[in-house]
Amino acid sequence: MASTMEFKEIVFPGEETKFIAPTWNDLQELAFIVATEIRKDGKKFDRIVTLAKGGWPMTRSLVDFLEVGQVASIGVKFYQGINRRLNRPEIYQDLPIELKGEKVLLFDDVADTGESLEFTTEYLKGHGEAEVTTAALFYKPHSLYQPEYYGAKTSAWIIFPYDMVESFHVLGKKWRDKGLSDRECRERFGELGFQKRYIDYYFT
Repeated sequence: MASTMEFKEIVFPGEETKFIAPTWNDLQELAFIVATEIRKDGKKFDRIVTLAKGGWPMTRSLVDFLEVGQVASIGVKFYQGINRRLNRPEIYQDLPIELKGEKVLLFDDVADTGESLEFTTEYLKGHGEAEVTTAALFYKPHSLYQPEYYGAKTSAWIIFPYDMVESFHVLGKKWRDKGLSDRECRERFGELGFQKRYIDYYFT
């Protein structure tokens, strides 16, 4: 990778967790970086296969930037319920078509542990694909698998704009359990870039 983006990390008082909060425009730029690096290498694909559901939002931008006409989605799960890890990953949403002989770009929003990209790469290769290339918007250095292309590298907790309501639930509970008031939680969400009207509507 020759070109990546950097993001300002947000650290709240009394916490070790670092956050980054990319905007929709940031994600568009990351998709553009990934696409230009791919095009620089002269790679062309018959289809983009996106991992459900994190890869969905920005796959449309990659389709446009790379001028790829065909898309498919696949869903992989590693857990059954809360903290119950499966003995082996399962495909809960399989591909709706056969990809035999195609050159495929496998895409996700973030390579966190890397397990989803690694498992799905092997799964696709085992179904007769000629070539599988991997890409993600973000790559975390602790990941066991590094995608061939990525737009930014970070070890921070990523707050995606399409995970807003989930962030209200997860982070709101975490901060309340630590004794923060609702006002303090709201201020933090504001610092992470969420609009007041969304905070007022969903954070209760």
